[in-house]
Amino acid sequence: MNYRRQEVIGILLCVLALCVFLSFATYNPYETPSGLTPEVAQTNIMGLFGIYTSYYLMKFSFGWGTFFLPIIMGLAGFTLFTRKDWEQTLHYSGFLTGIGIWLSLLIAWVGQSRGGMWEAEYPGFIGYNLWNFLIDIFGVYASGIIQIVVFILLISGLFHFSIYSAIKNIYQKLNDKWTEWQERRALGKVIIQKNEMEFTPSGDTPEYEENIESDEIEVSSEEVEDPMEEVEESIEEKVFSELDLEPKTEENETIKNDSEDSHQENIAIEDEKEIEEGDLDAEKERRAKYRQYKMPTLEYLHDPVEIRNPYSEEELKGKANSLSHALDTFGVTGRVVRISPGPVITLFEIEPAEGVRVNKFTNLSDDLARVMKAQRVRIIAPIPGSKSVGIELPNDNPSTVFLKNIINSEQFIQAESKLSISLGKTTTGDAYVFDLGKMPHILVAGATGAGKSVCINTMIISILYKAKPDEVKFILIDPKKLELATYKTLVGYHLITAPNLDEYVMTTPENAVGILDSAIVEMERRFQVFADARVRNIGEYHDRKKENPDLETVPYLVVVIDELADLMLTSGRAIEEPITRLAQKARAVGIHLIVATQRPSVDVITGVIKSNFPARIAFQVSSKIDSRTIIDQMGAEKLLGNGDLLFLLPGTASPIRLHNAYVTLDEIEAIMEHVSNQPKPEEILLPETRKEKSDGEFVLEEGQDELLKDAAVLVIQNQQASVSLLQRKFRIGYSRAGRLVDELESLGIISGYSGSKAREVLVDESYLDTIFSG
Repeated sequence: MNYRRQEVIGILLCVLALCVFLSFATYNPYETPSGLTPEVAQTNIMGLFGIYTSYYLMKFSFGWGTFFLPIIMGLAGFTLFTRKDWEQTLHYSGFLTGIGIWLSLLIAWVGQSRGGMWEAEYPGFIGYNLWNFLIDIFGVYASGIIQIVVFILLISGLFHFSIYSAIKNIYQKLNDKWTEWQERRALGKVIIQKNEMEFTPSGDTPEYEENIESDEIEVSSEEVEDPMEEVEESIEEKVFSELDLEPKTEENETIKNDSEDSHQENIAIEDEKEIEEGDLDAEKERRAKYRQYKMPTLEYLHDPVEIRNPYSEEELKGKANSLSHALDTFGVTGRVVRISPGPVITLFEIEPAEGVRVNKFTNLSDDLARVMKAQRVRIIAPIPGSKSVGIELPNDNPSTVFLKNIINSEQFIQAESKLSISLGKTTTGDAYVFDLGKMPHILVAGATGAGKSVCINTMIISILYKAKPDEVKFILIDPKKLELATYKTLVGYHLITAPNLDEYVMTTPENAVGILDSAIVEMERRFQVFADARVRNIGEYHDRKKENPDLETVPYLVVVIDELADLMLTSGRAIEEPITRLAQKARAVGIHLIVATQRPSVDVITGVIKSNFPARIAFQVSSKIDSRTIIDQMGAEKLLGNGDLLFLLPGTASPIRLHNAYVTLDEIEAIMEHVSNQPKPEEILLPETRKEKSDGEFVLEEGQDELLKDAAVLVIQNQQASVSLLQRKFRIGYSRAGRLVDELESLGIISGYSGSKAREVLVDESYLDTIFSG
């Protein structure tokens, strides 16, 4: 069907839908075609067409529920006119039909409940008889329950919301309101009790004498009983008995007969008690306020542009024919069995002919890119779990994947993990969400500008939409001092540091090593906490804490390193060792790492690091070697950039292709502004490990040579390391010089022995203080 004919049919369908809708809107059940008169015919504004249409379509089908028919016709006409995808139109049409039938049954139910005031006039012949059938089978009450359940299912399907999530959100809100009311009630009691304690009537009451001219009467205070005194005393006794405190009396206050020393002592004790009670009140007030913490809403994210299919059905068939012809030209025969269009690429599944080997496809990517006029072509030979070969062609007009689409997706909403990350969309346009806790660490690598920093922002923002500050904490390391600077707003909320460090977002190698060492100490401490609680992992610990609220709060800890290459260049083994230890052991105690680098070479992504990061994300790289370094196979060099990535999951051999969700700086700043306006939780710090040396002197470890620091300075200044150099400069023997070289290698200052090649110096002078800190 050509476009012109499609537009004409679409317009005609829309006009017909409008006419039918107006006919239904002015429908008169007593206006029948057999008894038409000029007066009655004018009641339907569409004339004879309206009378016949409304009479036969409404009275003999679903009555007023038949309004779904013109709406569906209008949707179909609009879809044809705009050449949009039919998937959404069919989706809405099905649910609108269900709602129309449900409305017909509801009208029949109401009519019957009112003594049969109408039969088939308003619910329609089919709807009326269908309702009677339901009553005969299930009865009135069960049929009513079925109506309610069906309505909920229809609305949830029409508007794409989860019933379970809705019930869960309602329960959570009610629970929060209940807890907030309890906190306010308790706080109000504390304030009232404190005011009652502070107010103490004076024990000495002045004596008044009233002189009356006629009679002079003297009345002592003992002879008169004040009824208000008894009421006040009873109230005071009740309040203090509930608080388990002693009321202020003349005996426990300072009096004139006491000595000066005892007077000062009493004042000090009372001041101390008052401060403690004030701190307790402030803590309760802080907790009550923090319970009002509100998660960020979708309003801070930009509305996505409407995503349309990049190709029509005819264009896809034309692409498939061109691809089949190109394969035949290169001597590879096969047929296209499936086409999966996505926002950025379109996947063509080719089933090879009998006798055609799969490896014939692998070397055709460049040739197919030339013939199909594509930027890059990636070939999956074969598709895992299938006998087909996949050929991914980039779309002529790729769509941008916005984060709001993924955050608002059913997959992300239903995800219960606090570490749920909305990474992006698959090649078929489905939202992709994963749990960082199951990875448990992620290595992100790719060329400059390929999308690594945006990917890290996506991960951080996703967690902020799932977790409160007391549930997830971040350690941010940013040697470039630019990418993660925006998140300094999270200080006091999600961001955590150690007391001996002077920044929250680590930008220097010394602070980076220090915070990682603190994370290791925290890891060991958590192991002991979990052992005392008799649990094996953080999930079991959180379940145990629900049963026993007195247990220590242990949040998840996510370590984000934006540029590993720079740290490895300046710090070497000093940065590699803590990363390795955390990657090996920290999963069970809720510590997870996200490490990114723009230089995916073997000296940065070492074998030790790589083996402890089973989940890896590869963005576009420049060579096949870099691709193999990241995901152990080729393919990343064929990516398109701008967020196009390959995600290798733990325990799998074939990566999946995704398109990373895009989040702008304005969106991040808006979310940071929202978080900064929320109440703060109790601040926690990582344990302190490294102590600064005030005198700057190097402290030797046991067994180290006293010339080690001088040797390190020498090889860094000369940018070369050899036994003969140390012998000549320090006038020492060969054995001692050889031991110095070994110690320099163990500290990560110089590279290992590589035959006839000279050893490489791996650090600079700025890192000497870090290496030789005691």
